[in-house]
Amino acid sequence: MKTNLAYVISLILPLTLLLSSCNDQNKDILAEKNLKIAASKLVIEPFDTIVLKLNISKEYLQLKYDSIFWVGDGQANEPLFNSLDSTIQINHQYFALKKSVTDYRIGKHKVYIKTYKNKIASFADSIEFEVRYPTGDFLSFNWNENKAEYLYFNPNLTQEYKNFGTYLCLIKSFDSDKYPTARFEFWGWSSSVNSDKSGEVNLQNLYDTKAERNTIRQFYHNYITQIYGKSTFLYEDSISQSPLRLEYEKRFKYKIGSEKPFADFPLEIWDTPTAHIALISMGDDDYRNSNWYKVIAEPRKF
Repeated sequence: MKTNLAYVISLILPLTLLLSSCNDQNKDILAEKNLKIAASKLVIEPFDTIVLKLNISKEYLQLKYDSIFWVGDGQANEPLFNSLDSTIQINHQYFALKKSVTDYRIGKHKVYIKTYKNKIASFADSIEFEVRYPTGDFLSFNWNENKAEYLYFNPNLTQEYKNFGTYLCLIKSFDSDKYPTARFEFWGWSSSVNSDKSGEVNLQNLYDTKAERNTIRQFYHNYITQIYGKSTFLYEDSISQSPLRLEYEKRFKYKIGSEKPFADFPLEIWDTPTAHIALISMGDDDYRNSNWYKVIAEPRKF
């Protein structure tokens, strides 16, 4: 079990997954003149959305292939099932003729179409898109845009071989005074009905030691530092002894827990020209008492 767990973690948690099929192995990509991907744009900021689509008849796809999959680095939203024309069924499997994709990692990424015929897999067309450094107030959010937003990144574009995993969630919301807050969180997903909580249970099972959960903290530290530079405050000792609560309360309206066993602890704070950003531990040093991590961002006050 631990061997499998370590393998899954090595794929998921720095979330630097590049599927082997997504590498520049052009010799493995079979040309298919009639199967082409059209993209709404090819340059985005982190968590921005690109809409991909195939302009080809359902009848052709159903006759030509046993199954088809989108394959790539990430997924922004569920397939665009907004009309019957955007989805087809091949051998009892649904395939989206339109797909919404994103990535949070700075750099270039690819999305392919993978097809099967007589149990033989091949790759058809691909697109490459680029994620550039964000120009928003916090990542791709702007504080003066008065709308709630929900974005997420799933490190597997295709669920061909898996039924659960992890994803990054980016949420902008407003309090009763219409003051904005952004939350950058790490959660689990499941392909089964969400009400059974299986995604959350699987996430707990994936990161069932303090060391494994600390990789989430390291991920947030590395990613925010890459974009916004060195933090103003960094605390690395016993979580429950963090001295950063007062610094957090000077900057943020968003209330974090202060009473055990539901106390939260600020561990790192960044001050950027447009935002205050804080890395929060949701729980103390006893990792079995929550001890998860998230990032909070709000407009800069001083």
